[in-house]
Amino acid sequence: MAKLDMGILGGFSGRVGTVVGYYRRGAWFVRAYQPHIKDRKSAAQLEQRSRFKAMIQFASPATPVLRVGLRQVAADWQITEGNAFLKINKECFPRESRNSRNTRNSRESRESRNSRAIDYPSLQFSRGSLAAPQALQYAVDEGGALTVRWSAGGGRLADRIHIYVYCPAAMTGIALQGERGRHGLQALLPQDFVGEELHLWAFAAAADGMVSPTVYGAPATGDAATTPHTPNGEAAPDACTAAAAHGMPAEERARCPQGQGSQRAERTGRTERPT
Repeated sequence: MAKLDMGILGGFSGRVGTVVGYYRRGAWFVRAYQPHIKDRKSAAQLEQRSRFKAMIQFASPATPVLRVGLRQVAADWQITEGNAFLKINKECFPRESRNSRNTRNSRESRESRNSRAIDYPSLQFSRGSLAAPQALQYAVDEGGALTVRWSAGGGRLADRIHIYVYCPAAMTGIALQGERGRHGLQALLPQDFVGEELHLWAFAAAADGMVSPTVYGAPATGDAATTPHTPNGEAAPDACTAAAAHGMPAEERARCPQGQGSQRAERTGRTERPT
């Protein structure tokens, strides 16, 4: 039975005949009623569910980044930013093979699916016409200090650069922010990221809400792995106070030098699902 919340001309929640009403993000919606269908668990159904599960597991920790990069896209499509990410990037997540399903309980198989099945360079966390940062590179030292560098690539120097670093072994990521005009930043990685395979993406966001396309970062070599510099050539402040980041354990905070820099690394949660 449906419930009318604003009179007969207002929105309603619950089922009325063949439609269901619901409220989301300040607006009322209706959708077709889906009767219960027996789950046949065919091979094609299982493969599709496995693919969707992998997409959800990857997208969930990146939700704070997606809310910036895909906000306008999600509004245009009238879906959440998480669902916009799934729609844009579904071809980057191949279906799981039968052999990998048979061995999916092993850690080796799990890491293999996470790191090899996903087309990481093609993933998009943003969609827009703003100028993107260029020459995105990163390096990690033995202590887990991450250095990221880029060139401005146009746009305003005050634009924010949103960075997402993902670790397949940990199955989660961290979000970082910097200024386009500073050309780089540093942050301390979580302990379980150190020594593992990493993937890094970035996009620019302006104060008016415009965003750039996503660019994929490459490991730095030679002098590209040095400390970030500001446009006037002065060394940027060390960012090891990222140890105060949300979710970082005390033992990791203890590894960070005190009183240096101001960069904040946000370790994203693992439980939030795109809906």
